[in-house]
Amino acid sequence: MCRLLMLVGTNLAKLSLYIDSFVKASECDLILADYLKRSKCENHSDGWGYAVVGIRDSGEKISTHYRSTTPVYRDFAGVESLKSVLREIRVGVVIAHSRKSAEGSVKIGNTHPIYYSWKGFEMWIAHNGVVDSDGLSRTLGIAKLLDTTDTYYLGEFVYRYLDSVDVEKLAEALKSAAKYTKTAMNTLTTLFNGEKAVSSITFYLAEQRARDSLAVKYYKILTREFENSRVFFSSSLLSYLSDTDAGEIPQQTAVLVELDLNTGKTNLKTHSLSTG
Repeated sequence: MCRLLMLVGTNLAKLSLYIDSFVKASECDLILADYLKRSKCENHSDGWGYAVVGIRDSGEKISTHYRSTTPVYRDFAGVESLKSVLREIRVGVVIAHSRKSAEGSVKIGNTHPIYYSWKGFEMWIAHNGVVDSDGLSRTLGIAKLLDTTDTYYLGEFVYRYLDSVDVEKLAEALKSAAKYTKTAMNTLTTLFNGEKAVSSITFYLAEQRARDSLAVKYYKILTREFENSRVFFSSSLLSYLSDTDAGEIPQQTAVLVELDLNTGKTNLKTHSLSTG
């Protein structure tokens, strides 16, 4: 049970209010408290991280990421470093994740976004929910490691499926991975090869969760479009925003975002993840 945030486009520093709401929702998640039928705030205290790719104002390319086991609402320096990076870039993608652990202890190796780069392009993935790590490890033909987050196996599955930074191939990989979902497969993924950036947002629930209205309310992904940027975020952030115009991405889908690093324009495609 985690919280997710993606910013994509130009002038991302102007969207810092979404970073602030991400921090606040991680400290006091009112929707999670309602979902778990608890009266007090629930928090996401098991670490956090972010990844940023894009072009600086100077024209330099940037690819950077950060992970900490400190809760985001206590990591003042880490949050400020993210805002500082946003002030430097002209166009880019940011994904951020705050963790409430389900599988794997609180350690850097289990903190998202998880990073892959051995195929000649970079990939980061962050995940909210639980997937079948045993099934994924068998499919991948790798040993099931002790004290390892299920997201590691999910990311390895997606990354092995890819051979380039390609929208359609990423959509195929995510749909193929969806069948391993145990509770939810809400993900943020970013691919980057220095010339092109492709990102995805998924909202996918296992059948039992999909029939639970409180679960749907908790896991849903909201979105907002601005003139030159877009934002995607977990539902809990809305408690700390005066954003009445936020829309929702459809359940059981992936939204794929291609970012033109020269113009900052985004191209969106929606793909069904239903496997039935």
